[in-house]
Amino acid sequence: MLTLLMLCLTCISLYSQGTDASFTWTAPKSSPQKSGYKLIAFLDSRQDTSCVGNYSLEAGAKPTKLILKTPIGPQLEAILNSYTDASSGFGALLFQLKRFSFAETQRTAYVYLIATLYALKDNGYVSLLNLDTTLVIDGPANFQSALVSASNEVIDNFIARGIVLTPVDTVVYSYEDVQHIDNLHKRKLKAYNTSTYTEGFYSDYAAFKNQTPDLQGEVKLRSDGGMAITLHSPGWTEARGKKHIYAVVYKGIPYIVSHFGYYPLQKDGDDFYFDGRLNVAGTPSNPFGVFSANASSPDKRNYRVLIDYTNGEFIHLKAPESAAQ
Repeated sequence: MLTLLMLCLTCISLYSQGTDASFTWTAPKSSPQKSGYKLIAFLDSRQDTSCVGNYSLEAGAKPTKLILKTPIGPQLEAILNSYTDASSGFGALLFQLKRFSFAETQRTAYVYLIATLYALKDNGYVSLLNLDTTLVIDGPANFQSALVSASNEVIDNFIARGIVLTPVDTVVYSYEDVQHIDNLHKRKLKAYNTSTYTEGFYSDYAAFKNQTPDLQGEVKLRSDGGMAITLHSPGWTEARGKKHIYAVVYKGIPYIVSHFGYYPLQKDGDDFYFDGRLNVAGTPSNPFGVFSANASSPDKRNYRVLIDYTNGEFIHLKAPESAAQ
């Protein structure tokens, strides 16, 4: 993920449970920048536009539904206006919100914030800047205020960075293209456009999405029906605590690999999902706690996980009620 923010919260509850809580993104107190833009439009491409997520302060309590108050467009306009003055250019922007969500109802919450900023050009839209961020909010108390503050800061900075840029991409998209931009990008990835996956071992997501196995090894079935992988490529091992490969395709079935096991990938619509065991804490190489198959925390649970097609990161969607605690 492009940006990570860790928030440690105190033990003060700011809102009651079992109710809806709405919030807005507000303009920062900032000095005007050399903005090339004075207009901004908004496109909401989230799968679920009804809320950001649900959060419970205590186990068994009715969750609070957190909602980003609509309309969102004027909120972005206020942020842009705080960075502009009479010297600013007259360009126009399109802000596309792709994901703003979290699924955790207890413990640490991982809030996924994904957006793209486009510049209007030649009666179309040119990609200007991408945002792919995970906000890590630790602990239930003060959750709403922490989420508002963290997400507001990220959006403020994202817009501030974008308004000083000029479009350099040569690809101009129509508005309809932008509405389906993820599907257009996925059409360029081999893994998303085949029903027959290339047998072999994949060291990372780049190898998997291009369907180019880059390691040598063998798979043996254990007596319990599970798989055991032995890699012959130098520098690789499947031993606990060591680095591991990203995926394996065995007998036509793609599996995500972690230190906890091998989980079959499921294609649903135009996305890959898996149900598997993950940690909710980071490692020295990933200290802020993005969901990772590498993690080594004792807090292990099973999750419904979406693969982020842009970078292969795990987007945790749901912790089943029956998950191991």
